[in-house]
Amino acid sequence: MWETPGVYHRQDGEKIAEHVRKTSASPKISIVTHDSSHHHHNHVAAPEEVDSGEQSSAVSARPIGRSSADWFAAAPPERATENWSSSSGPAQPAPPRNQPFRKETMASALQKRQFAIVALFFQVIFIILFALFGKYDANALPGGDESTAYVNKNYPLFQDIHVMMFVGFGFLMTFLRRYGFSAVSLNLVLTAFVIEWSMIMRGFLSHDFHEHGKFSIDLTSLMTADFGAAAVLISMGAMLGKLSPVQYLLMAFIETTIGHIAEHVIVEILHVNDVGGSIVVHTFGAYFGLSVARAMHKKSVIEHENEGSVYHSDIFSMIGTVFLWCFWPSFNAAIAKPEDARFRAIINTYLSMAACTLTAFIVSSIVDKTGRFNMIHVQNSTLAGGVAIGTTANVVLEPYHAMLVGCVAAVVSVVGYQYITPRLAVKLGIHDTCGVHDLHGMPGVLAGLLGAFFAMVYDPTVYGASIHDIYPQFEGGVHGGIRDRGSQALYQLAGLGLALLASIIGGLITGLFLRLPIWNQVKETELYADGDYFETSPDYDFSTRIVTRIDHIELTESSALTNRHHEH
Repeated sequence: MWETPGVYHRQDGEKIAEHVRKTSASPKISIVTHDSSHHHHNHVAAPEEVDSGEQSSAVSARPIGRSSADWFAAAPPERATENWSSSSGPAQPAPPRNQPFRKETMASALQKRQFAIVALFFQVIFIILFALFGKYDANALPGGDESTAYVNKNYPLFQDIHVMMFVGFGFLMTFLRRYGFSAVSLNLVLTAFVIEWSMIMRGFLSHDFHEHGKFSIDLTSLMTADFGAAAVLISMGAMLGKLSPVQYLLMAFIETTIGHIAEHVIVEILHVNDVGGSIVVHTFGAYFGLSVARAMHKKSVIEHENEGSVYHSDIFSMIGTVFLWCFWPSFNAAIAKPEDARFRAIINTYLSMAACTLTAFIVSSIVDKTGRFNMIHVQNSTLAGGVAIGTTANVVLEPYHAMLVGCVAAVVSVVGYQYITPRLAVKLGIHDTCGVHDLHGMPGVLAGLLGAFFAMVYDPTVYGASIHDIYPQFEGGVHGGIRDRGSQALYQLAGLGLALLASIIGGLITGLFLRLPIWNQVKETELYADGDYFETSPDYDFSTRIVTRIDHIELTESSALTNRHHEH
């Protein structure tokens, strides 16, 4: 007698059945499934109990969220008749084998093609605007500077940031078991969309455009375009699984427009130091997304059956965590000037994240009743140190200060995930899918407050001439500024307040706009799922819905030899 526990797919059932047909004994196959309160043991008959035409797939399992009596039974490919039941209607026959599970079609051809129409409209407009107003930097044209120093110094930092956008953020959001295609693919298309619109928006607000009627494109433009994408991807995290592709696109367009105007006021007019974007990227993106979530809130988004992870989806999410962790120093240091400030930004970010990671594991173990680690904290809270040090990465002069910032950020983030985010959903109607409030929001606010604190604490004379690169309006500089430590601290707080105000108001308005019935809406049954907007593989429903309810499969084989052994 032998048993093989594990999770098996439909093709595995066929392999087991093939083994059954080849044995001379009478084996029995059973699958143990579970629900929220009971374990169910489903017995599948031995070969003599099953008609010969049914033996090819003698395996059964229960779809998630169904009653224990609604069992899935895989039949031969030519006669597949699995029944699927749901809370919204009676059981429906399953599709033929090797064909995707078909969802109901949208009401009209316009709705079906809505994303393509809107995206094409924006793409045409962007190309026209680049043709009319864009130009390459002089060094990127024939006759430009022959030195390789500029590209060699800045391109590696740009590439690090680029990987963060496409791999880091994309895979970080793959934890939802039925939303993997959307997490990575929509992350890809939104980043590409925002890169184009961000370069145009920054160009229109640039000095070159106001002087010459055209904006230049250089490596700094590419890096700051990725910064704009980061804010949108953070907001996407708050709304993950709750918007249709066209709604994501519209949110990205509106958010990028408002965010760049707010950033221009904060950085170029108020002259707030925010080298790592913790105020204008992380804080703005988080509270914009949370405000959209509030404006679009429905009770059905809370504790939905599709909102959850499985073992392998959490591992995929860790890929994003590791990429973000490795490259975050480049994000915080990319636009820092002069070189000593850039060097400090790299070191401070590195130390802050290291201390944050260790502290996050400590606090995660403390808040758990049995002392275990929570993968939500591991995937997200370990990154909070990079956010919290962002605003002052070029300011902090002591390594232990950077480490303390990382420790505080970890505590704030883990406590947020454990206690605050669940209450935001229930009490205030702010459902935050990825917990961006705890990774980007609160650590971003902490970074803004630390910006004011360190402006007050450090003696400006220690920085020498570089003080005017960090705080352009500080007294004694070429800009004729008259600020001292106290007034600069107040401006830092003003910048944080403006980012919060713009993000909350802008997010609420955007959410109300996205609720309009003219835009495709995600059906309640398809929240946090790929099915309506992606061509999925034949095993999509089985592997993401049913297998999550299977504890293990037991294969028991008896033979004359084993029977005699047991008799003795």
